[in-house]
Amino acid sequence: MSQTIAPAPAHPVPAGRRSAAVLVVLLTGQFMAVLDASIVNVAIPSIRASLGTGGAALQLIVAGYVIAYAVLLISGARLGDRFTQRRTFVAGLAVFTVASLACGLAWDELSLIVFRFAQGAGAAAMVPQVMTLIQRTFTGPARARALSIYAAIISGGVVAGQILGGLIVDADLAGSSWRGVFLVNVPLGLALLVVAPGVLPVTAARTDRRLDVPGLATLTVTVLLLVVPLVLGRELGFPA
Repeated sequence: MSQTIAPAPAHPVPAGRRSAAVLVVLLTGQFMAVLDASIVNVAIPSIRASLGTGGAALQLIVAGYVIAYAVLLISGARLGDRFTQRRTFVAGLAVFTVASLACGLAWDELSLIVFRFAQGAGAAAMVPQVMTLIQRTFTGPARARALSIYAAIISGGVVAGQILGGLIVDADLAGSSWRGVFLVNVPLGLALLVVAPGVLPVTAARTDRRLDVPGLATLTVTVLLLVVPLVLGRELGFPA
């Protein structure tokens, strides 16, 4: 007789400094993911001048992150259930940080596009764990406060991306120009990778949660069939 395995809650997070540390780690990761959806917009003119990038490639540099994030977001949540939220958050953060470094060191438009997709994949693994861990480890007024800050981080990250992106590009530290908008994630990501494993609460893995591979493949193909012609069509004269 089959039994349904109920999700196991995380161990309670003690009040005080430990709970604050959990929230700081989670929301810093969330902020980085939101920031990178908008910070690159300000750097587009510099990227065009530096790499000689065309309009379609620039659109893919901007949209590649969002496409990968949107397509893989549900799979990221499934991975969190299957391998625990802490492990998946750390793994997604590692991919995001390495991809950010790679974006900052990109040598041409194609490499930058590929690394932006990788950034989006890392964010898709990391971000779903934020809400899940908040819901599982905070209760009552503490949860309400955490969710209020979470909402502020999401909205503030978009605005901060525009402002911070402009400041970084204008500062042109060590001649980094547009590369700085990606490299800014690296020290933050490395700091979180050191702290997160010891701070985030432990949750039980759910072996009954499997990836919907056919659904993921269908969604990926559908999104690419819709987005790629819209991005590349104009420069190519909209061929069949």
